[in-house]
Amino acid sequence: MRIRHLVGLVLVAALAGGAVWPAGRAQAAPAPGGTVVLYTSLPQEIATSFARAFMARHPQLRLEVLRSGSTELERRIFAELETGGIRADLLWLADAPVFLTLRDRGALQAYRSPEARQIPAAWKDPGGFFTAGRLINMIIAVNTTLIPERVAPRRWADFPRFGRTAAMPNPFFSGSVFVVVATFVREYGWAWFERARREGIQVLRGNSEVAAALAAREFGVGMTLDFIVYGMIRDGAPLAIIWPEEGAVSIPSPVAITRSARNVEGARLFVDYVLSREGQQALVELGIIPVRADVAPPRGLPRPSEIRTLPVPFEWAAQHAAQIRQRFEEIMLK
Repeated sequence: MRIRHLVGLVLVAALAGGAVWPAGRAQAAPAPGGTVVLYTSLPQEIATSFARAFMARHPQLRLEVLRSGSTELERRIFAELETGGIRADLLWLADAPVFLTLRDRGALQAYRSPEARQIPAAWKDPGGFFTAGRLINMIIAVNTTLIPERVAPRRWADFPRFGRTAAMPNPFFSGSVFVVVATFVREYGWAWFERARREGIQVLRGNSEVAAALAAREFGVGMTLDFIVYGMIRDGAPLAIIWPEEGAVSIPSPVAITRSARNVEGARLFVDYVLSREGQQALVELGIIPVRADVAPPRGLPRPSEIRTLPVPFEWAAQHAAQIRQRFEEIMLK
């Protein structure tokens, strides 16, 4: 009954509906127990399930979750930085480059979790300011009742030719899509997007919306994240995942503690849990590829070492974020 009571206290709110802050939050003092606030771009169902698992492990803590797309959360984060500091204790977003910006602005605090020893060095900040908590991959998905796998695009370079039968998410909402746009600009140039616009590729809101539209037969082909499609396939949707021949865009989604965290000890326990075998296994059960080599991926999905990937220009993306989004808007949204 205690676990059920704690789960009932979790706050999972979309930004569109506005944040709800607990009374007295500003006066709360750090303590081993108490409340921990997380801003995350995890889908709501996954965020709720993971919060429940964390609180079952640490019943003295109450985890409050504010979730939305990475880009909307980033607007909130930078606005809060200008008005006294980030109100969350923890950040766990898909937009990996933004963590470089936040680190350089002094908005994060270092924490070297003992569990981080199991995470590849490439997925950790050298100073301990953030560590990848999950691996998400942008892939090509198809509705096999509309487009048989044998004629579906096998390469990103072929994706635009599917024109109005294809959809992609919007980097103004999704941080993972921003990373993809930056990667494609370095790999193919803006010509890829100019062709996509000419051919009629449709831009939807986020990855979940693209996957849902595919399942609803509104589109035959989509660019979206592996774990979302995997979950729909598991639920019976006639979808298939295609791992592009050039490589998926693999994004190690970082988790970090903010400089202004009020419950530092609770935040550290959360990071430890995310990176632990138990936490990674909880993510696997939700269809997400783990970042630990000693945890097997979901059935039917590859290990990270088996995934061919495009090189992701994280530093360049962080330095040119505004220009990248502006140029995308000029080509794809006007």
